[in-house]
Order: sequence, then structure tokens, then C-alpha cells
Amino acid sequence: MYSENSQEPLFKQELQLISNQHQKPIGLDIRLVLDDTIKPIILFVHGFKGFKDWGHFNMIADYFARRGYIFAKINLSHNGTTPTQKKEFVDLEAFGKQTFTTDLADIRTVVDYFHSQDYLFKHNTDLERFYIVGHSKGGLLSLLTACEDDRIKKVCTWASVCDAKFLFTQERIEKIEKEGVIYIENARTKQKMPIYREVYEDLLKNSQRFNLEKRIKELKTPLLLIHGTKDSSVSSENSEKLKSWAKNAILILIRDADHTFGGTEPYTEEFLPIYTEELIDETIAFFS
Repeated sequence: MYSENSQEPLFKQELQLISNQHQKPIGLDIRLVLDDTIKPIILFVHGFKGFKDWGHFNMIADYFARRGYIFAKINLSHNGTTPTQKKEFVDLEAFGKQTFTTDLADIRTVVDYFHSQDYLFKHNTDLERFYIVGHSKGGLLSLLTACEDDRIKKVCTWASVCDAKFLFTQERIEKIEKEGVIYIENARTKQKMPIYREVYEDLLKNSQRFNLEKRIKELKTPLLLIHGTKDSSVSSENSEKLKSWAKNAILILIRDADHTFGGTEPYTEEFLPIYTEELIDETIAFFS
């Protein structure tokens, strides 16, 4: 079993990037074992009401790094956290204006960074093995990124949604069109988190760009879809639909796993959950 105290020390770098689309910082952390080997790189994208330091994500990052990868996690610029409060939703105005267009621009900014001269570990990195992993909404963002950027060589989704309009029931659509905002409760913090009309309008304006049923058919990049059979937040039917739409996807269902594969916020256990270890092992087998 994997523990955060396992094996050799890791080098960890944390930095902030700025997009050319806005001035909100994009958080990024990078983990690797510093040695002479050239390593593949994995970029991890969190989900809705998520952030890069949620729960057991840092333990997951360490696990991958100790298995020979450079593992990088992004904080999308409008996810509601800030550089000084990385685990709290203190910027609800930004959260309420988090569009798919902004998220995709953030991810592209990070991918560009890894291909730039500013990237510190360029000589340790095999950019021809640049992989992306996304959880929940981050899975959908990862798929759309791979559809648009051939620098992504493989994609893996964890408990992905399959529809960009996953938040917008008919009742919510009517409310946001009438009032300009809807509120969604965060079950963990009990905060009423706003979603402004511009988020819904972005989906309408870019409906073809964000249509995964159509876009995934264009995807040539190898794809692994992983989902838990007891996911009560995002049904495994989402990944089953993605599998049916894609040309070259593998679907793995992890028996009895929930939406976060056993993780919680905060996560205080010494060892990773068994479902997470299975999740990681399947992901590494695919990337290898």
C-alpha cells in the first residue's frame, strides 16, 4: 500500500502563471524525482468545485512522481481559490464566472509553459509523452483539450461528465435567464456558490466546440475512461456514453468506487484508498 512517507524524496515546485486572456493567476505545482532519467509528464485537471490540493490529490501526485513521471496539477484561474488560500472558496465572484472558454485557455497556457524555455525541467521531460488526466468536469476539459491540441499524446479521464451542460437542468436554465444567476450549494462547506448568466451563454455560444458527442469522434489520441460503479455524483453512464462515441477508447469500471475513489477533503489517512490505488495502477498501465 502507498503511504505519503514512502520511498525517495521528491522535488516540488509551485508557481503561478498568467493567461493572455485575463489577469487571474493559474496555480501550478510540479513534482518529480530528480535524477538522470527522461520522464513522461502528466497534467492533472481538477473538477467542478475542485482544486489542485483537494483531499488526497497531493498523495496521488507523489505516487505518480515516484513511479517515474513528472506530475503537474493545475488550479484553474476561476475555481474560487486564491494563491494564498488554496483550499478555500474565497473568490466566489470568480467561481461564478468560470466559463469553459476560460478553463480551456488556462489549460493551453499551462501546456504552452511546459513547451517554453521558462520551464525548469525541460531537459528531464519527454514532451513526446505529454499526457493529461482530468477528474469529473476536468475529464471533459481534458478531452476537449486533446481534441484541439496535438501536443497531448494520451488522455485519461477519472469519473468524467459527458455533457458540458451537466449543471443546467431546465429549471436552472429558466432561473438563470430570468435572474442572471443561480446558486448551487457546496455540500462540504455549505456555501451558496453562484453561477452567472455568462457561463450559460458561453455554452450556448460555443455549443459545437463543447459538444463531446461530436468532438470525441475526431479524437485520434488514445483514451482511457475510468469510473466507479457507485459514483452517486456523476453516473458511470457518462463514461459509457463517451466510450460509445469514441473510436479508440478503453473503459474500466472500478467496482464499488465512488466519485472520488475513496478520497475526502480533508484526507487524513496515511495510506491511499484501495480504489485510488487501483485507479492509479490502471492509469499507469495505460500510459506505459
